Amino acid sequence: MNRKSITLVWMPSRSKRWSVFSIPDLLVCCLVFALLASLLMVAVGLHLGIKLHRNALQLKEENTYLSQKKMELDSLGLAMKRIQGYEGIIRDVLGLEEHRVVGTGLGQGGMPATDLSSMAQEDTQAFGEIQPVPQVNNFSVLDEAKFLQESLQDLVETIRERRQILDSTPSIVPVDAKDYWFSSGYGWRRSPFTGRKEFHEGLDISAPHGTPIIAPGQGRVIKMGHHKYLGKYLKLDHGRKLVTTFAHLSHFNVSLGQKIQRGQVIAYMGNSGRTTGPHLHYEIAIKGKSVNPLQQMLNAMSNQWMESPLLAKGGQ
Repeated sequence: MNRKSITLVWMPSRSKRWSVFSIPDLLVCCLVFALLASLLMVAVGLHLGIKLHRNALQLKEENTYLSQKKMELDSLGLAMKRIQGYEGIIRDVLGLEEHRVVGTGLGQGGMPATDLSSMAQEDTQAFGEIQPVPQVNNFSVLDEAKFLQESLQDLVETIRERRQILDSTPSIVPVDAKDYWFSSGYGWRRSPFTGRKEFHEGLDISAPHGTPIIAPGQGRVIKMGHHKYLGKYLKLDHGRKLVTTFAHLSHFNVSLGQKIQRGQVIAYMGNSGRTTGPHLHYEIAIKGKSVNPLQQMLNAMSNQWMESPLLAKGGQ
């Protein structure tokens, strides 16, 4: 049986003899197969090397990104702790923890008058006092962020309620005049008409006829008309069962049911009803009980009890 082979002739140069080699076909096939296998392995190795290199670069980028995010989370955690600290300060200022600001009456002797600032404080707490923020332990940054968000939302709502209470609390002299004087104080006095002792449930503020009367706090006109003794009068409801009355007016500048802002002109001073001259009779009643208006006037030149008329220059 003849075996197939491949004959190779080696011719190194003209001066040397030729060499003839005979290689079996099987050996040639094996050599070709080995060469192809080697090339395939080199190609696969290059592909895997390039893929591993790309994966290594991607992992490096991801590690860099994760390291950056970790630094950002650490910074966020520190910022949240600072925000919690500021929140604690705000709560302390607003008295939302154990702290409570108690107002002091300015009257002399007898039962202390109701202080509107104290009332506003208690009413705000009645709306629902926010509990102090508990210490957060073993929480993720996301859990702390959600908890802080809810707490801040409650705090903002409380601030809005407190702002509304402060805006509606009568706290300024209800007369827009450069010069005014308190012609009669709150409490027992001798009637200028009968000479008998009587209890004066308001404060009389005198100024020229036609002087603008302004709202001492945000409210709504709930009543206006004419009374035998009070003359032309109107009442403002400031919420929380707090009502102010303005009497002896010359004419009105508002309508029934109208919402009023602090400082808005609501009427003008006159001498309607039973009076001895142009003045404003001003009353503050809380839950139907009158209180001393003078104690609530934060911008009065002399915020103290008076037994005699006091001229207050530059009251507004």
